[in-house]
Amino acid sequence: MSLHPFTGIYPILDARWLNSLPPEIKSELSPERIARHLGRIAISMVQLRCKSDGRESFAFMSAWMEVLRRYCPDVKVILNDRLELALALGADGVHVGQDDVPVSVCRRLLGPDRIIGLSTHSLAEVRDAESQQVDYIGFGPIFSTLTKHDTQTVQGVEGLAAIVEKSCLPVVAIGGITLESVPAVAQSGTAAVAMISDLWRKDWDRRLTEANALFTVHHADQTRGFAPGPHQGDNPPGPLTIDNY
Repeated sequence: MSLHPFTGIYPILDARWLNSLPPEIKSELSPERIARHLGRIAISMVQLRCKSDGRESFAFMSAWMEVLRRYCPDVKVILNDRLELALALGADGVHVGQDDVPVSVCRRLLGPDRIIGLSTHSLAEVRDAESQQVDYIGFGPIFSTLTKHDTQTVQGVEGLAAIVEKSCLPVVAIGGITLESVPAVAQSGTAAVAMISDLWRKDWDRRLTEANALFTVHHADQTRGFAPGPHQGDNPPGPLTIDNY
C-alpha cells in the first residue's frame, strides 16, 4: 500500500459556520473555487462537518463530496462523525469524538486502508487512542474557539508541544487557530493544523495559501506524516454491519 504523508493545513468545512456568514462572504465561497484551490496548493486532507440531522448532513456532505472529487481528486475527504455517510458517499475516512461511534466499529466497517481520526483533550485520552486503530489524533482546543461551545480546557501551544513529544501518533492541532498563530503552533512539531473560523473569510484563498506556507516554513524538524494501516491493535474484522453496530 502506498504511503500518504499528511502535513500542513487541514481545512474544515463546517456547515454551521459557513451558514452563519454574511452574504458578501458566502458569495466568495464557491465550492468549485475552493476545491480547485485545495488541489492547486496541494492540501492533503479536508474535513466536512455538519452537526444537523441526517437529511441536512447528507445534503451538505454529498454536495461537497461531488465537487471535491471532481476538482481536487487527490485531496483526501474526511467526514466528521457520520460513519454511515462516509460509507454511503465513499469518503476517505472519518473523524470521531470520544462519545461518537467507537473506533473499533469504524475500523471494521471502513477496512484497513481508510483514515480514522480521533479527538483527544488530555494525555490519558491520547494514551487510550494509541491502543486503538486510529491514524491520527486531533488534540485541543489549543485556543478558545468560535465554532464549538462544548469545548474542553484550552491546552495552549505548550500543552500541544508536550503531547506531540509524548504521542506515537501524528497529532492534528485544533481549536481557535488563526493565521497569526500558525507559526507558533507549527513549531510544536504537530503533524497538521486544523482551521475553520479564521480561514473561511472573504479572502479565504489568500488565507489558506498563506497559512499553508507559514506552516511549511515554521514546522519543526520532527514532522510526522501518517500512512493508513496497518494499525496498532489490529484484529481481523468480524461480521459487523452498518445495521447492527
